[in-house]
Amino acid sequence: MEAAVANKEHTVDIIDKKLRPIKANEALVKMEYCGVCHTDLHVKNGDFGEVPGRVLGHCDYCVNGQETFCRQAQNAGYTVDGGMAEECIVTADYAVKVPEDLDPIAASSITCAGVTTYKAIKVSDIKPGQWLVIFGMGGLGNLALQYAKNVFNAKVIAVDINDDKLAIAKELGADVIINGKQEDVVARVKEVTGDGAHATVITAVSKVAFNQAVDAVRATGKVVAVGLPVETMDLSIPRLVLDGIEVIGSLVGTRADLAEAFEFAAEGAVTPIVQTRPLADINDIMTEMAEGKISGRMVIDFTK
Repeated sequence: MEAAVANKEHTVDIIDKKLRPIKANEALVKMEYCGVCHTDLHVKNGDFGEVPGRVLGHCDYCVNGQETFCRQAQNAGYTVDGGMAEECIVTADYAVKVPEDLDPIAASSITCAGVTTYKAIKVSDIKPGQWLVIFGMGGLGNLALQYAKNVFNAKVIAVDINDDKLAIAKELGADVIINGKQEDVVARVKEVTGDGAHATVITAVSKVAFNQAVDAVRATGKVVAVGLPVETMDLSIPRLVLDGIEVIGSLVGTRADLAEAFEFAAEGAVTPIVQTRPLADINDIMTEMAEGKISGRMVIDFTK
């Protein structure tokens, strides 16, 4: 079968790979579509450790509780082979059936960007009518916006440095859009909200965005970290203590979260922005992703 694997030169090779025999409690998945995630870019670049030969692409999900934080967790596309191949072996208990009325191309985005942002907004504890700021309007951010508006009924401020992505955010229902290169983000958020946002969700891979997110919330506000920049963020300890700010990491979601995220998509509450490409384009896709040129989600099409 054809598979996309990381190499020592930090690019991606397309190789002919033979799968091992499946074991008890495993399932063999024939891949139709696989989304390309920023985490795949991190793995390809060796940002969190070198894994040459690893098949890229996410495919495993959590069963219940806080299993995403299990210290022995196996991460598809990083510690074990992922779904960017014609076939993939998964643990059967972790497989979640795609609803019959959900397009599998759209489902490929819900299984990564969708469930990740849906979970992050749940973690933010945002209430209907409250202000939520979403930093980054790429493949994650546009879905975060849709879940926040159409499922959680929040008021949403969308922040990015790309006008095209902000225009899409406005079309998707953002109440306010802010270009971080043209405006003082924190000042604008406070101008709109009064005391600051009730919560922020950062999908951007930028230290600047993380710092702005902390400064943009009101007292007792929640800052939910999703993106994985390699830098460290700055935190004012007096601000955290005196204002009771909560900074929380949110990692993907459980199997239950994924089932919920699927159903909202099947009902039409969210519509992933996707573009299908052949596996042969994977290195071009990685370059475009690194340069911030992708609006929505690139999806590898294995059906042709």
